[in-house]
Amino acid sequence: MQAFSDCFLPVKDSLGNVPVLMQKSKFITASILGVCRGYSESRVRDESDFDLIVDAVFEEIFRRESVEVQTRTESWLQSSDDEFMFFYFQAKYRTKDSADLKWLQKTVLDYFEPAHTVVFPL
Repeated sequence: MQAFSDCFLPVKDSLGNVPVLMQKSKFITASILGVCRGYSESRVRDESDFDLIVDAVFEEIFRRESVEVQTRTESWLQSSDDEFMFFYFQAKYRTKDSADLKWLQKTVLDYFEPAHTVVFPL
């Protein structure tokens, strides 16, 4: 969770929210899932533990929208969406030997504007 939190920190707003466009990005969600799978393959024995890791990471990143984003992600995974699967396997491969997410952070910074906290006057 901490690696992802640090990775997305440059694009989070002052409340800790990531840009809304990241919620529907196949690249982002496939990369998150692929990193979790690559990390867990050599470290986690039970599939339910993997599920807990994924839930925790998605909640850390997407907060209230976590369930909706996970549902969309699961749909892309189950349908073997070509674009999603490409990003998933790329992230899984990159994370097999290292939990370094600098490659993901660089791409996030290249393609997403930092989120901004919207404050409404009372």
